[in-house]
Amino acid sequence: MSPDINDIFALYLKCFPDYPVSKEAFCNLLQLETAEILSEFNVSKLIGFSIIRENTISLLCVDPFYRAKGVGSRLLQKSETAIAGQNFKHIILGRGKHYLLQGVPAEPAEISRFFQKRGYSAEWTSADMNLCLNHFSASALDIPPAPETVVFRFATEKDSVLLLNAVQKAEPAWKDFFISPLEPILIAFHAGKIAGFEFLSPKGGRFVKPESRTGSIGCVGVVPEERKKGIGRQLVSKGAEWLKLQGCMNIELRYVALVDWYQKIGFEVIRRQWMGEKDLSAV
Repeated sequence: MSPDINDIFALYLKCFPDYPVSKEAFCNLLQLETAEILSEFNVSKLIGFSIIRENTISLLCVDPFYRAKGVGSRLLQKSETAIAGQNFKHIILGRGKHYLLQGVPAEPAEISRFFQKRGYSAEWTSADMNLCLNHFSASALDIPPAPETVVFRFATEKDSVLLLNAVQKAEPAWKDFFISPLEPILIAFHAGKIAGFEFLSPKGGRFVKPESRTGSIGCVGVVPEERKKGIGRQLVSKGAEWLKLQGCMNIELRYVALVDWYQKIGFEVIRRQWMGEKDLSAV
């Protein structure tokens, strides 16, 4: 029996009430039509599912009423078997080419414990952060200024080669995101080169209610030779000012490792995610 998309989405909302998302975003982000979906039913009722793609378990949900009854363990075992069958030796949770959550929720702790008991470990925990823009003012922040010769502006098509070179130097894993960008990119231009960059999305909030008017900032990067000059924080603060002008009330950050760095701009941690993975070759 194949699960209905509506039932999958309804069960997700039931399992993760602290991660609200629209059905459209849920389907678009996970690209369900090209993923493998494993499921468990009680007669015709969907009680659990796992979404896998390549070596990633994108999402595993079990109806709260049916937990501690072996449903999650069976789904996880089936997922691992399917991934191993594709000759992958390493499994990651959440993140990947198409993901909704970048890991698994760190709270409540029983979620990560479920995976830890089955051989998963995490070297770090990422954060989701929020900045309320009601009283935000970039000029009021106590952050170092960037060099006066740095110009902050939006990238144009003419900047594409320089931009891709900068991304390659700052964070090569992001390069595909910048090839055909759909969102505005704010850049820091310095000495004939792009020193830093970031995506700005006025409608980029993911785990929010539509009426909250939440934007997002993503892929903030500064090339190595331009770091520690105040460019990164100035990029983020100027991006926040621009999003405020677009009518955003909040800014959501996801997949954050540098929590202290963003807290100095006013962002607060609202959720944390456990970045679990498992080495199948050791099993």
